[in-house]
Amino acid sequence: MWKLIPEKERKQYTIIEHLFFAEKTLTLEELTVLVDSSKRTVSDYIDELKIRVSNIGGSINSLAEGYSLDLPENVSIDAFQHKTLRSSPSLQLLEKLLLKNEMTGLDLENELHISSSTLSRMITILKKELSDYGLILETRPYQITGDEFLVRRFFTSYFLEVYGYQNWPLPSIDYYEIEKLIASLAKIDSIQFDTVNVQKFVLFTAVSIVRERFYRDLNDSELTKGSGLTEEFKNMHLYVDSWLKTVDISSDKKQLYGKIYTSYMFYYFRSYIKNIIPINRPDYTETIKEGLCDIAKSFDLPIADFTHIATKIDDMMYQYSKTAYAKALNTYLIFKPADYNLLRETKEQYPDFNKTLIEFLNNIYSFYDIKSEKINTEELLYLILSRWKKLFQLLYENYTSCHILVYSPLGYRHADNIARFLQAKLESACRVSIYNDPFLNKQRLNNYSFDILVSSITLTLDIEQPVVSLHSNITSSQLKPLFSAINDTFKKNRRKKRDEEDSMD
Repeated sequence: MWKLIPEKERKQYTIIEHLFFAEKTLTLEELTVLVDSSKRTVSDYIDELKIRVSNIGGSINSLAEGYSLDLPENVSIDAFQHKTLRSSPSLQLLEKLLLKNEMTGLDLENELHISSSTLSRMITILKKELSDYGLILETRPYQITGDEFLVRRFFTSYFLEVYGYQNWPLPSIDYYEIEKLIASLAKIDSIQFDTVNVQKFVLFTAVSIVRERFYRDLNDSELTKGSGLTEEFKNMHLYVDSWLKTVDISSDKKQLYGKIYTSYMFYYFRSYIKNIIPINRPDYTETIKEGLCDIAKSFDLPIADFTHIATKIDDMMYQYSKTAYAKALNTYLIFKPADYNLLRETKEQYPDFNKTLIEFLNNIYSFYDIKSEKINTEELLYLILSRWKKLFQLLYENYTSCHILVYSPLGYRHADNIARFLQAKLESACRVSIYNDPFLNKQRLNNYSFDILVSSITLTLDIEQPVVSLHSNITSSQLKPLFSAINDTFKKNRRKKRDEEDSMD
């Protein structure tokens, strides 16, 4: 999919990415090698990027030793990723075909402001790229076809990656109605919502509504064939109907959402339901749970409830067996989500644990009749790492230690004061809690008491407290804004405490 981005935008993003993650300044010569362009071209790119970065309150600094990037505290690399993806006419073409279902070549030429020869070249590349996702780009008329589940999954990933978490890309779909639905679902005791990517859930719903408007039926999928008449599927339909009765929407909307969510929750959401719906196919959930328990024991970790992880793995393996993918694919299109850093951290910090998990996954593949090239080990490994409760805290406590020795020539008492200050600042003085609402806005934030809001994405909110963005590859330079905000908060709260004490005197 990276080939669908215009070359200039690809290279400009590459410059930004390297400057963003760099621990030091980068020279023009270094950037020339990284971008694979001439010095003059890279210099011109940087001049253009300086304007773009300054428009969001940042700067690219030209120093004697090289270039560096400074961004506002609330801006992260994802802001540039979204801009890069939205610059692609090929991706714009895909979006138009989803929203209009069918278009002529002339329609596309007029809407994208391109020539027929340019359109022809784009279609050739798009056909090849989409075939990896089991999708077909037909030309008479132009439309995207294929397994309906794969179509909806692809466009869900597309909108999430291109527009992010704060921009709503489908104005014809009522976002707030879907928000109301999912917020009500999150309140149901029988649903485990703590690992749900809510925006992906919202977008899948919106994409499904668009497809249903064009009479594209989710039952036209290998994943759903023959299951609609099973007792388990009927039970899920009753479960969804019971939930929708509690939501204030029209009967027509309830019928539409009932159809969408019955299939979605049966095939994709089954592991999030506490009393998991049984299925009429071989189920290796218990075997997977036992394997994860054995791994926990071997690494002196407490035994957790692995039901959710095991069920999700079993469901993913079933989906791999039914999808038309020619090879294993990621759930993202181009840019890895921020928390995929867990994979790198585990491999680097806990290599034995990482190796054991991979061996475990390789062993369970034999349970399923699937070609190895269709299995995505990285996705399954990420699933385990991201959903194993308190895993990294437990690994850190068991296998990681940092002994800081404080010395002061002024004497023991001075060193002791420094040590106590560090201990308080890095541990006790900073309490961290989680924003646990499925949606984020200023009104909902009023229900929380906090001094600093930390976000893994670029976040723009008109609130009193500072907003600090921390991306996946957190370096010392990335942490500086947070440390600065912590220090400011300490000063503010100390003044507040003194004022309260003075008022009591």
